[in-house]
Amino acid sequence: MYLTKKCGYRKIRPKDICVLLRASTVLAPIYEKEISELDYPVFSDSSSTYLESMEVETIMSLLKVIDNPLQDIPLVTVLRSNIFGFTDNDLMQIRLVDRKCLFYEAMLKARLSVDNKLRHKIDDVVEKLKKWKAEEKFLLLDELIWKLYLDTGFYNYVSLLLNGNLRQANLKMLFEKAKQYEKASFKGLFNFINFINKVKTSSGDLSAAKIIGENDDVIRIMSIHKSKGLEFPVVILASTGKKFNMQDLNTPILIHQDIGFGMKFIDSEKKIEYNTLSREAIQISSRVETISEEMRVLYVALTRAKEKLIITGMSKDLNKSLEEKQKMLDIYKKSDFAQVSLDNLENTKEPELKINRNLVGKYISYLDWLELVYEYKKERGINNLLELHTYKKEDLVKEMKEAENETVDMAKVIQEKTKENLVFWDGGKKQEITEKLQWKYKYIASSKIPTKTSVTKLKELEDSEEHDIDELIEMAKNKKEQPVKLTSKPKFMEQTQSLTAAQKGTLMHLCVQKLDERKDYSLEDLHDFVQDLKERNIISEIEAKSVNINILYNYTKSKLWQELKSAKEIHKEEPFYINVPANAIYDEAEPHEKILVQGIIDLYYINQEGKLILVDYKTDYVPNGDVSKLEEKYKVQLDLYKQALENATGKKVDKAMIWALNL
Repeated sequence: MYLTKKCGYRKIRPKDICVLLRASTVLAPIYEKEISELDYPVFSDSSSTYLESMEVETIMSLLKVIDNPLQDIPLVTVLRSNIFGFTDNDLMQIRLVDRKCLFYEAMLKARLSVDNKLRHKIDDVVEKLKKWKAEEKFLLLDELIWKLYLDTGFYNYVSLLLNGNLRQANLKMLFEKAKQYEKASFKGLFNFINFINKVKTSSGDLSAAKIIGENDDVIRIMSIHKSKGLEFPVVILASTGKKFNMQDLNTPILIHQDIGFGMKFIDSEKKIEYNTLSREAIQISSRVETISEEMRVLYVALTRAKEKLIITGMSKDLNKSLEEKQKMLDIYKKSDFAQVSLDNLENTKEPELKINRNLVGKYISYLDWLELVYEYKKERGINNLLELHTYKKEDLVKEMKEAENETVDMAKVIQEKTKENLVFWDGGKKQEITEKLQWKYKYIASSKIPTKTSVTKLKELEDSEEHDIDELIEMAKNKKEQPVKLTSKPKFMEQTQSLTAAQKGTLMHLCVQKLDERKDYSLEDLHDFVQDLKERNIISEIEAKSVNINILYNYTKSKLWQELKSAKEIHKEEPFYINVPANAIYDEAEPHEKILVQGIIDLYYINQEGKLILVDYKTDYVPNGDVSKLEEKYKVQLDLYKQALENATGKKVDKAMIWALNL
């Protein structure tokens, strides 16, 4: 859109737009949020969501955790924020360690079982909280808050977000409020947190920081009252369908500056109440005054636009509403003509009349008044001044969904649009533009190769037929379109179903991992071991019945078990990450590119002789005990485990073996 009249011919900017609301306290934050999500800079000076803003809520959560870390919601808020950068998977791993205790306690327990990366994150949180807790005892509250801004880098981080200046101003204002609070009789972090909580529960919120200036390039949202004396190139008068506030006319006692008091008469014997004449008079007079005031406010709103005025409002059935108003106009129009004098009736031209004031008083919303004017002036050329557009909710929702799903090849569109024009250019220019439009990325194949994968997926890729990279991508797309399947079934579903071969294999892996290598197990001991796993809710009842005790017994009597009993070190279920050359997996990849492969090593140990032994458990069915097929099948996987273990420990793997539990 371009401005052409008073503002000169130029492209419209955000500062040229103003959204006007009759009452901005409730609606302004909603409009502000929606406009922000469209990536437009916006400001509302009546915003009442200061304490609920992301930046203030995050810092307040951090202060609560410093005061008392045994608060789950503030703690998770801080962990998930940019301050500590925990992912959803990190938080799930911590919670799965212990589902019943407080999250901080679960985090401390998780340090013993999670991978090194997450363990370092948890240690960093614990150390910083201890440090800030110690500093809170001797620092002033405002000094502590500013130190948190610097230590976490959060103050600089919010400046990179949308409306970053406003977010920084909100953090500054929190610092200032803490400084003012320290000058009062109550001091300390605990009292300040209680003060903010009381503000939330009583008065609702605090006003947001005001940093807007006359020349800031943002869309403004303001009330009609505050727009008096101001003009904007484009004005959007929104929410005109909202009814006027007439609730004050329904109170039991009404007061009027001229009429006086008006109250309901209550007949206690008959147990009825009804209006008195004074209350009826006050109601009528107050309604007329309210409507007159709303007319003046509407006039202010309609005269704020320099070039374009956009009015929006919602109606349940617009066509029905317009038809109803046309009928009412016809009725009141006949009544008006009946009052015209005989002199006027002698004129051949129809007299120009205004909309009857009694008819206007029947409606109590701006949208109703505007519809009345539209119907009244429709035959008098009002279409030259305005355009009426109606949108159904279903159509808007459909358009939004289509816009989300629509993908446009811009290069193809530009090429088609410019194809005809190219013939009028000289040969050199035409060739140059054609080359630019048909340019293709040199490493297009590499862009389709995943940067991270797992050992299991590599095994699936190896077992499948060979496909080129485009076919692999197409297979991945088709796979995404399929319904999502749960990786594990809920316990209540498993109790009535038998386990699959893959589930039985996972179950045997779990049992082997839970065995204590320091013990000598008998068959009875192994039965008790399985029952203990069931009682601790580690496995379900149907899983307990599916455990093959004989396999476990044979394993505890094997040479490997005897060697584990005397081993110097034993490590189970160790996760790892390793970079491997991408062209070792995908032929199309460049030699210098790497793929991050993740996996879990079942077992490795150091025996009495100091040798490093790698073991991978398998429960595959081996026909006729032919282990050569098993070795060939898992050779790539075992080589990756060996390479990862040598990189992590700095020691050479002396032996790598596959332990077939079923043999």
